[in-house]
Amino acid sequence: MNQLTKSRMTLVGLILIFFLPIFASWYLVFFSDYKNEINSIENGDLIEPVISLGAIEARPLENNQPFIVAERWTLVFFVNDECDAVCQKKLYQVRQIRLALGKNVDKIDRLLIAKNPIDWAEFAERYSGQKVLDSTMNDFTRIYDSFSSIQGFNENSFYLIDPYGFIMMRYSDSVEPKGVIKDIERLIKNAG
Repeated sequence: MNQLTKSRMTLVGLILIFFLPIFASWYLVFFSDYKNEINSIENGDLIEPVISLGAIEARPLENNQPFIVAERWTLVFFVNDECDAVCQKKLYQVRQIRLALGKNVDKIDRLLIAKNPIDWAEFAERYSGQKVLDSTMNDFTRIYDSFSSIQGFNENSFYLIDPYGFIMMRYSDSVEPKGVIKDIERLIKNAG
């Protein structure tokens, strides 16, 4: 190889070193799913500032034994006077979201906050593991007031509490469960 060819090869190599990252990023943005992944990071709304709840004393639907909801991601929803069709749909959705997390199923909990006491006997077996906090329990006022203080609070929305006890995310009742699952998977993965 003569000197002129070596010089040209070196010049081409230097040009590639500078332009290859530009071509790679152009390809990722316009011809791959990379951009779609970035746009779908949040399917809910971040709560700013986050609100600290700490540990919550609730009870499982299947018994009246107090249970401390803490150190897990927790999906929360609200019910008023009875468990009507909307309530049953939410019970089903949060159960399915949790089950869809597969190997991470033990890292998420479900909490239902009921303004009034409701007899949960008919739902206990089908929604085993579902926790409830109602107005007869010690933590109800503190927890309900904390949620009520969120700007734009809506009882029809789902909320996500992080393992440290902070309300951090709100999902409208029309959100696709797949979006919630994606968010939770990413949060669990990034939290380590």
